Amino acid sequence: MKFIKKLFLGLIALLLIGAIGLYITGNYHLLSGIPKTYLKGKTGPDIDDYGDFHNLEIKAGAVDEWPMSDSYNSGQISAEGLALHKENSSVAYLVIKNGEIVFEKYWEDYDENSKSNSFSVAKSIVAMTIGIAIEEGKISSIKQKASDFIEEFKGGPNEGVTIEQLLQMKSNIAFDESYGNPFGFMAKAYYGDDLIEKTLAFEVEGTPGTKWQYLGGNTLLLAIILERATGESIHQYVEDKLWKPMGAKNTALWSTDEEGGFEKAYCCFYTDARDFSRFGELVLHKGNWKGNQLIPSKWLEETVTPVVLDDPTHTLIDHYGYQMWLGEYKGLKFSMFRGILGQYIITIPEKSMVVTRLGHKRSKAIKNNLPVDVYVYIEDALNICKEQ
Repeated sequence: MKFIKKLFLGLIALLLIGAIGLYITGNYHLLSGIPKTYLKGKTGPDIDDYGDFHNLEIKAGAVDEWPMSDSYNSGQISAEGLALHKENSSVAYLVIKNGEIVFEKYWEDYDENSKSNSFSVAKSIVAMTIGIAIEEGKISSIKQKASDFIEEFKGGPNEGVTIEQLLQMKSNIAFDESYGNPFGFMAKAYYGDDLIEKTLAFEVEGTPGTKWQYLGGNTLLLAIILERATGESIHQYVEDKLWKPMGAKNTALWSTDEEGGFEKAYCCFYTDARDFSRFGELVLHKGNWKGNQLIPSKWLEETVTPVVLDDPTHTLIDHYGYQMWLGEYKGLKFSMFRGILGQYIITIPEKSMVVTRLGHKRSKAIKNNLPVDVYVYIEDALNICKEQ
């Protein structure tokens, strides 16, 4: 009996020492992350884990229901597409043409009201808010220095970084973006607290504007700028300027670093496929929602304009704009909100189409800087609409 007692006390002591060690090394986020992942049989973030975190609500107002096409769900997903949806554990696939839902399908227990994590889709939403804040005069232009709003940057290596460089992922601030590293910045941002403090700790390496690197820290800085420029938290700004004016049906969620805290602006905006699709429709109509100009049209045009680096050869990054992915398929140009597990809101202007796909996984193979499953989802959408 004494041995068991000693063993138990020894284990408690080891756990306490381990916890203290995590705090000392700045890795105390693991105390939150491990119970939310490995102890639940998961290896990382999932699309429906909003219940594990503190969230702020983006409340809906008067609902503007999507109209249904006369040929609603008369089309079919191809055999290749169905196999891909199964392989990548899709939960929603939605096709909109000319402002009407032409096709939608759900898997598992998901339906048109089921919330799902957007992951990096949220980055594109943040970029939209910057355009609105500029239109309102809260920010002078994309050429304005981030340090005009982030006083912590003044007098340091980050002082010259501009809002444009953050939007275009060319700030050269050396954020860590390793999603597989449990000790990295992304893990600390997802499972930890003090997100603003952690984000502001990173510094420029090299010359801002000369290198493109996809880093979530850039988006977090944009959210800090937005909050300080407008005096509103970003979830409230999105609710007032986009969510309610678009007629979203359901209340969305944005996870925070603590109760009532700062939004994880690089990710973690939760809503359903139909309401996600409203953002694509807004891009399709250059910021106009049924006669109401929510975002300046010029801003949406710039959003889908490829990045040009400030290097001697003016290198073109043809697959990225203002926190928005760009691509082409069969001669059709498209833009895309994109999340790490295959969260896609694809806008195809020439066809007046929006294609939304949500799920647990995406294809690992890459073609023209985009996962290859993107092209299958587009092909199926084109064929479904062709059949109408």
